[in-house]
This record gives sequence, structure tokens and C-alpha cells, in this order.
Amino acid sequence: MPGVMPHDIIDLDYDLMDGEVEFNEVGLNEVELNEVEGVFDSVCAFCDDGGEILCCEGRCMRSFHATVQAGANMCPSLGFSLGELHGLPRFVCKNCEYQQHQCFACGKLGSSDVFSGAEVFPCINATCNYFYHPHCVAKLLYRENKAAAEELERNIVAGGYFTCPIHKCCVCKQGENKEDSQLQFAVCRRCPKSYHRKCLPRAIAFEDIEEEGITTRAWEGLLPDRVLIFCLNHEIVEELGAPIIDHIKFPGD
Repeated sequence: MPGVMPHDIIDLDYDLMDGEVEFNEVGLNEVELNEVEGVFDSVCAFCDDGGEILCCEGRCMRSFHATVQAGANMCPSLGFSLGELHGLPRFVCKNCEYQQHQCFACGKLGSSDVFSGAEVFPCINATCNYFYHPHCVAKLLYRENKAAAEELERNIVAGGYFTCPIHKCCVCKQGENKEDSQLQFAVCRRCPKSYHRKCLPRAIAFEDIEEEGITTRAWEGLLPDRVLIFCLNHEIVEELGAPIIDHIKFPGD
């Protein structure tokens, strides 16, 4: 992991015109800042917005608005006071601390402790922060091949690796190419579904199309070389401009 201490608040501001990123930071040197991009999540796990975010040093690599003041759009934040925040020697979220992570397919918590019977397992992609139950991810990867799904499920339980569905376009089934803008991914923040920009359906739009009843579901400038979306499986709450914020579960909640 990079040398980013959790009390370092990172302000991620992506230029909407050219996709370049500027970091306004507290306590990070230039080398550390260069390492942050592409490792930690650039938006809050609660509200999917940027700004001043606190990075978890655990396996999940997620980021959060630490205080209510840092968040927006009814973001619940981590609820820290400024005093508590600046007194943190390091930050590890409760999921990583207790090794209880959510399956990104079904949303349920499961143990990720491989030494005491893990129930959820991480995608092998180095910058992917998602965990899955073997049954859930196998079913997603082999929707029409029950035998292959069952074999993958057994392999994962036995210690095998997998790449989760978010790393292939759900339309053309091909991978991502960040060097080609049309082959960059638009990734859903609520489920493991990605599209190439060129494969995005019209209904996942960058602005409202009132005459067609289409609501904004896609945003540029929040993720590096990617588009942030909420796919059509998730209802947009008008007051939020996003799905309801009830998707994050911590142990003990």
C-alpha cells in the first residue's frame, strides 16, 4: 500500500475537459500523491461524490467523507468531528478492521478472513476493491452455464482466483482500454456492471432528456479515465440525483 496515512484528507478534483487530476492535500508528499491515483477510490463510498475524502488503509481501498461538513447531498459520512479526525493515527474502516466485507453482488456481509473460513473473496484485479460470495460471482460470470458456475465456485472456495464482471463490458464482453476514450469504462457504483462509453445505452445519459423521461445517470470528471454511472437497475431519487444511500453496511450496524 502507498504511504498514505488515513488522517491525510485528499481533495480530488478532476478537470472535466482533459481528465487530468489535481490533488489538494494535507500531509502528503509528491511521490505519495502520484501513488494515490488508481489505488484509492476517488469518490466517497457513501454518496459517490468527490471533495475532501478519507482513504481506508485496509484491503477495501475505499474513501469516505469523514465529516458531515465534507459531504453533500445528504451524505451520512463517517461522522467524525474535526478533532477526532485530526487525532487519527491511521484509518481502517470497520469492514477491514473486522474482516467483514460486503458481497458486491448481493450486498450481504461475510467474513473475508481466509484463516477462519472466508465467506467472501476479493477480485484478483489489483485495483479492484470488491468482494463476492463464490456462488454470487460464479453465477454472474456464467449466467447460462450452471456446470461452469459450480466449478468456479468450488475453485474460489479452494483458493482459486477470479476477475469480477466489472472488468468486462456487459454489452460487447471486451475489456477496457483507457488510451481510447470510446473504450474507457462507464462503471456502475451500485452493482458489478460496466459499459464502454461507445456501448452505453441511451437511457444512461449525461443529462436529463425531459421529453423522453430520461434522468441523468452518468457523470464525467469524478473517476480517473472513467465515467461514473448508476445503471438502469437502480432507481434515481429525485432529491439526491442518485439512488438511495443505504448500500454500505458495517459490522454491528
